[in-house]
Amino acid sequence: MVFAMEEDLQYVRATLGGDFDAFERLVDKYQGKIFRHLRKMVSDSSLAEDLLQDTFLNAYRGLNGFSGASSFSTWLFRIATNVALMYLRRDRPETVEYDDKIMSELADVLTPSPEFVSTPLEVLLSQEGKVKIEQAIDKLPVLYRSVVILRDVEGFSLEEVANIVGASIPAVKSRLHRARHIVRETLTSYYIEKGSSRNL
Repeated sequence: MVFAMEEDLQYVRATLGGDFDAFERLVDKYQGKIFRHLRKMVSDSSLAEDLLQDTFLNAYRGLNGFSGASSFSTWLFRIATNVALMYLRRDRPETVEYDDKIMSELADVLTPSPEFVSTPLEVLLSQEGKVKIEQAIDKLPVLYRSVVILRDVEGFSLEEVANIVGASIPAVKSRLHRARHIVRETLTSYYIEKGSSRNL
């Protein structure tokens, strides 16, 4: 991890010194991860490709602003997440019409399972269940989808997720809790229906 961070810093310094090939190495290193992240954010491969280009263009233009306080990966994911959120707010406002107040009201109606909401989603289910998880995540309000993807899919720490989305750690925990809860309700309904169909 430390070696990777130092390597990235070397590439950043080389790019700022005029070596564009160094930036190409960063693109090669991270474009796969960033594309998958964007694809999960916007649920459209073609659009994710466009946003991927925007992400690296913004990163290149803003490279002087990279202080090295966080890893280059965290910084890049923050740019990608912001690019996706800006697109969704501009072109698909209905996908971000939910806010914490609305989701809080929903959370008050449902009773979460403490064991579930504190467990990363990928460790909970079979492969079939993982497909249902992905479908449930796709339906989440984008602010909640982003923290679930970053924490449970990409594996960032809570501190890193807070840095990426520009929120406090308590806010991230709250969004993650609610998001996992909503996904749990979707999965519970699915397995109830599946069990009922088997008994027919």
